[in-house]
Amino acid sequence: MTRAALAILAAALLPAAAGAQYTPSPPFWAVTGVAHNDVLHLRDMPSAESRSLAGIPANARGLANLGCRRNQPALEQWMRMSEAQRKLAATEWCRVRYRGKEGWVAGRFLKKDEQAAGRAP
Repeated sequence: MTRAALAILAAALLPAAAGAQYTPSPPFWAVTGVAHNDVLHLRDMPSAESRSLAGIPANARGLANLGCRRNQPALEQWMRMSEAQRKLAATEWCRVRYRGKEGWVAGRFLKKDEQAAGRAP
């Protein structure tokens, strides 16, 4: 393939790749998938092993969205991991503010808070 053809192919694929990675996030989250008698742990780092700063109630709403990320290990480390370790490593973590405290929560326990959507974070 010539350089010109490669450049055209790359230019055509880049917007699609960038679009696939970008997912707009809502300004506020509500807690979901947490048992009514349990809490969602607000952690100091994006890891289940990090210190819990507070417990967020299972029915909490209005968690300000400060951004989400996935922890992706290096390829060499990924290749040595079990399937369970890979799943845990790929967990999405979201930084939130709730009642004056900021920290990280696992993204799988968050959903868009439709009721708080009109408020500023």
